Amino acid sequence: QMSSQVSFTSNEGVKIINSIVKKHVSKCKDGLHELQCICIPKILNLEDVFAINATGGGKSVLFGIPLEISRNVALYPMFDVPICLDPIGVVVTPMKGLVNNIVCVLNFHSLSGLIVSL
Repeated sequence: QMSSQVSFTSNEGVKIINSIVKKHVSKCKDGLHELQCICIPKILNLEDVFAINATGGGKSVLFGIPLEISRNVALYPMFDVPICLDPIGVVVTPMKGLVNNIVCVLNFHSLSGLIVSL
């Protein structure tokens, strides 16, 4: 039986996040990688995260999955942190190629991304 208040970073919270990702992010049928299981619950718990990992290690998904979960509040029980009902993620990078890569990764994981060049 689930409690009425769940922390995203609790074991129960991480299991719920992983089950949502497996069901609703078509390219993540196997669930989250270890780095993502550590960082995404912290991001959703409104904690700051500084993640370093090799190229291809799953960092770009750290931008999209929290947005996708926040946009679909009905998919999970009441968590003990406030949820933004209309979330937007802004990623600022110094290189256009990196922006293109991030959007491609988000699209690959069935998440939407938009590039604005100034």
